[in-house]
Amino acid sequence: MVKVKKRAGRVQDFDKAKLKASLKKAGAKEEHATKVTETVAAKVREGLATSEIKKLAATELRKMDAAAATKYEAFKKPTK
Repeated sequence: MVKVKKRAGRVQDFDKAKLKASLKKAGAKEEHATKVTETVAAKVREGLATSEIKKLAATELRKMDAAAATKYEAFKKPTK
């Protein structure tokens, strides 16, 4: 499993389900969330920051749904 670096500095496994859920929460349609998740997952490499993953996802989502992409970019989960 590929490890990614969280904003708070922790390292954890990349989780496609979490990415897809966050895209859907931002308003992306199921098929858009699935396509973006698969595209981004193919580009994720060891040690990539989650902020970079978010940028990749937003760029891909913007091609399909600009409003959902804007909402996705604006969401910032608080650190623990």
